[in-house]
Amino acid sequence: MKLIKFTLLAAAILLLAACASSPTTTTSVANDVSSTRNSLPAHPEDLIYAQHSINIPDPAAYRYQLDNGNVAYIVPDSALPLVAVSVHSRGGRYLLGTDNAGLAALTASMMRDGGTKKLSPEELDEKLVFLATSVHVAIGATSSSASMNSLSSNLDESLDLLFDVIAEPTFDEERLKIRKSRTIDAMKRRNDDTSSIESQVFNDLRFGHSYRNNPPTAVDVEAVTSKRMMGFAVEIFSSPNLVISVNGDVDPKAMVVKLNKQIARLQKGVKFPAIPTEAHSAAPGLYGVDKADVTQTRVRMFHPGPRQGHPQEFEIKVMNNILGGGGFTSRITKRIRSDEGLAYSAGSVYQLGRYFPGMYLVYFQSKNPSVPQAAKIALEEIAKIQADPVSEQELNTARQAIIAGLNERYSNAAKKVSAFVSDEIDSTPKNYWSEFENNTAAVSIAAVQKAARDHLDSDKFRILLTGKLSEASEGDGEHGSIESVTGLKLQQIPLRDPLTLKPLPLK
Repeated sequence: MKLIKFTLLAAAILLLAACASSPTTTTSVANDVSSTRNSLPAHPEDLIYAQHSINIPDPAAYRYQLDNGNVAYIVPDSALPLVAVSVHSRGGRYLLGTDNAGLAALTASMMRDGGTKKLSPEELDEKLVFLATSVHVAIGATSSSASMNSLSSNLDESLDLLFDVIAEPTFDEERLKIRKSRTIDAMKRRNDDTSSIESQVFNDLRFGHSYRNNPPTAVDVEAVTSKRMMGFAVEIFSSPNLVISVNGDVDPKAMVVKLNKQIARLQKGVKFPAIPTEAHSAAPGLYGVDKADVTQTRVRMFHPGPRQGHPQEFEIKVMNNILGGGGFTSRITKRIRSDEGLAYSAGSVYQLGRYFPGMYLVYFQSKNPSVPQAAKIALEEIAKIQADPVSEQELNTARQAIIAGLNERYSNAAKKVSAFVSDEIDSTPKNYWSEFENNTAAVSIAAVQKAARDHLDSDKFRILLTGKLSEASEGDGEHGSIESVTGLKLQQIPLRDPLTLKPLPLK
């Protein structure tokens, strides 16, 4: 023990001696730190970054033609022993029109939960758990998907189960009763919070009664049958209407063979009708839904906009980023949230339409009395961007932010294959993304102002308030009422009975 202590003491003495005999070491480190500090810019905005190039992958390199007119995109990724497969369909709720409300949602959930010809619901659940495989089905307005995540070692068996769910669902009656009961229980809570109320009334104002806006009643849910679900499921996932995405630990050529074997089980030669494009939006105006027990009111201000492919598409994107879509640097967010403290969430979206007209939307949620003030600020910022040119700094920040989004779009195999499928289904022009950066960088200050003048129109706003209208409409007594700010008369929309959707008496 004494020897060990002596050795440690001697080592410590030698170390101290070495430090004492080398005074330049401390001085050198200090000089290096000082030099580094002196080389740093005075402000983060002065930082200079290395030139970064964005690589846009060629979808054709990952595209495979399958049997019966279907298509697959396969992006190998061997980083983990996992595989994700999604069977996307160009079919959706539009195939039902405005009939059979609730059928699509029940079909999607019961395809997964109702069992297959080979397995009871309980057996299917147990099999998926044993394989550590997840299966999910979703049916949307204009497209649908059935997806699977699995270990690569279980790929064949998991793929069989996925296509069992797609091709041979059985819609177990007992499970269907349970699902209907849960659906109706959820419907009873439709009027519980302003978020769900706002969403439904907003869809009413934007779309009217259409396949995009066709909520079910309790009677609709009870009327759904296993036979009708079976027919719809078979129709949705049929050839040649499928685009299949695969990413993970796979060999593409072997995967094509596996997929062709599976899609042979599906119905062939089904031609979908064109997706309807008509919309029956409400007239411009000021609308309100009263929820008297809340302290904050949700506000949406929106009007129709152009569709995808418009000649000013990139100018619109940059303009909206500056106005309200760019987060904390955007004008509406900065003034309503940061400067005035009127809302935690505030901003704008300019959505270019695909099947329906596009939409410009300003949104915020504010204390009831401050709603008119926040709305006034939003209208002021819209008028300002139309009247005055934006700054060079705002323009550069917006263009860089939009271009930077390209990196995220292709940042991993899952996002890459998802982008390819989306472009295939939407028929995105082949050169759209390869020219995206240049088209965005070419947007000028004058072009932003022209886009604002051409595609923002405060006179066409449909303004929706969802909250305590008695307080939100009158304001705080200093910034005017919502009617004086907007120049519109408030029209109250009644709440609906959550199960029948019939209007309730106004209070």
